[in-house]
Amino acid sequence: MAEATNIMATALLSAQSAQSVPSAQSVPSAQSVADADADADPVGGFVRSTARPTPEIAAAVAAQLEMVLGAARPGGLCGVSSEQALQVVEAAEALKAWVDAISIDATAVMVTEFEADFEHLEPEAPSAWQRRRFLRSCRSAAAREIQVATGLAITQCQRRVWFTACEPQRVAPIRQLLRLGRVPLARAMTLAQATAHLDAYTASVIATRVLRPVTGPDGEPLPEMAPLSQATFTTRLHRQLVLHNGLVGEAKRTHEEAVKARRVTSEPHRDGTGALVITGDGPRITAAACRVEKIARRLRKNGDERTLDQLRADVATDLLMGGWIPDDPTFTALGRPPVATVQLIVTLPTLLGLDHGIALIPGWGCVSSAQAQDLALQLGSIWKRIVTDPITGRAIEATAGTYKVPAGMAEQIRARDGTCRAPGCEIPTERCDLDHSQEWSTTPDDTGGPTGGPTAETNLAAVHRGHHNLKTSGFWDSDQSPQGALAWTTATGRAFTTYPYVYDHPDNLPIRTSNLEAHLGRRLAPLINPDIPLPGHLSIFDHIDWTQALAPALPQQPQHTWETAQANQKQRPAMIASRDPGPPPF
Repeated sequence: MAEATNIMATALLSAQSAQSVPSAQSVPSAQSVADADADADPVGGFVRSTARPTPEIAAAVAAQLEMVLGAARPGGLCGVSSEQALQVVEAAEALKAWVDAISIDATAVMVTEFEADFEHLEPEAPSAWQRRRFLRSCRSAAAREIQVATGLAITQCQRRVWFTACEPQRVAPIRQLLRLGRVPLARAMTLAQATAHLDAYTASVIATRVLRPVTGPDGEPLPEMAPLSQATFTTRLHRQLVLHNGLVGEAKRTHEEAVKARRVTSEPHRDGTGALVITGDGPRITAAACRVEKIARRLRKNGDERTLDQLRADVATDLLMGGWIPDDPTFTALGRPPVATVQLIVTLPTLLGLDHGIALIPGWGCVSSAQAQDLALQLGSIWKRIVTDPITGRAIEATAGTYKVPAGMAEQIRARDGTCRAPGCEIPTERCDLDHSQEWSTTPDDTGGPTGGPTAETNLAAVHRGHHNLKTSGFWDSDQSPQGALAWTTATGRAFTTYPYVYDHPDNLPIRTSNLEAHLGRRLAPLINPDIPLPGHLSIFDHIDWTQALAPALPQQPQHTWETAQANQKQRPAMIASRDPGPPPF
């Protein structure tokens, strides 16, 4: 096991390649890292370091790997103390950072290879704008590749690709600590993004200041300090940003960035309700909330029996669903007001109450059978039948002879697919393009037949714009079978297949269990595993009277003075040596 662990450690650190090794209580400075990277091999804006790992780092990685692998063996944690278990937790967290550092380096290699392999997609003698667009397309393809292969959120994948593309000097201290297992990836990317508006040298110095241990006036690390906490990290980062932007400048910058990122998001709740979150400029949000408040209070004053909270929610929802500004030029240019609609997909047995299945609102989530019945039976509801294959449970198809997809066929394809047909994508078909899997063309081939695919449901699929652009740009490709299965080939040659939505899937029916078993299970769960009280909340021990009764019998702590503190510091090494159980027994 030790030999195999050493091999793994060497391979791990060979991929990481640390140029200089900071001590356990130091962070590499920006200048030292810049000097260390001077001999690196720059490729496509990224840096591939070629230095071999030092024996100290290789030994540290080997020790961490040996500890975690020993704990992973059957019974590996049997008989260990709490201190030894904590050591395993620390080693596992360090290994996470090491592995993330390898992932970042591998991402950089993938993006560089994309820029070389797909160079034929770039125009000849491209302008600066065309060059940026090409690089953006390559990095977008890399992010989508990681998303499909790992299942991570696309925003996480995009942040990883962006982090690898940062200038070496900007992120060198961060990536050095990531290689050493002393900073998690989430914190590393947060620091890089927070300083992205600054020059590379200033950003690297801020990273050094934020991540190094607490030091005294002489600049030396203070002994026995705890590792950098999230609260200390946030405080340090804010201090440095204010120092380099000014309090007013930093507030203005963050406000402008937040306003640019304004959006509306909807979030389904598991109890059948949902939340609509509007983010925007503070005064506008306040004015909108004030108007909702005035309308709600006026309704309440006129005798409405709903509570103020209920009225606020109903008024805001009704205004968004039916409100319109007829005299506003922006709204006038849009023509007739759009109708607020919701698409509901539900099986006939659920609609008739013959089973307790669920209904699907594409792009939102599932609702209960009772909510589905209420929606379907409301005045103005329009029912549309979807004919499904009795064996596969999927919708049935048709064909047209033009490039433009007829309205009926488009509706049928969107009903068949349910969501975007790209791997892992859940964007509803109403927000997707209808893509010809085999490109449509009227140009005949040598035999007089068409060179492209037909406008038919067997050659059309709902694909959202991000994945559609990957296919149009040549990074991805797709091929559809007569049964509707869509075979995708990604930029790295990976093959994935997606299938039409199955309406009669057995997972859409509730699990059959007795009411007694379900009731007792829900009652026992919080007793077996009670929640941990949050900071500032009452603990279970606050309500136990015997803790107060035993308090006088407990030995009283001496009053803390400067003399007692000095005495404690002198006794501390002996106390630690007596309590140290040593490394875990594996």
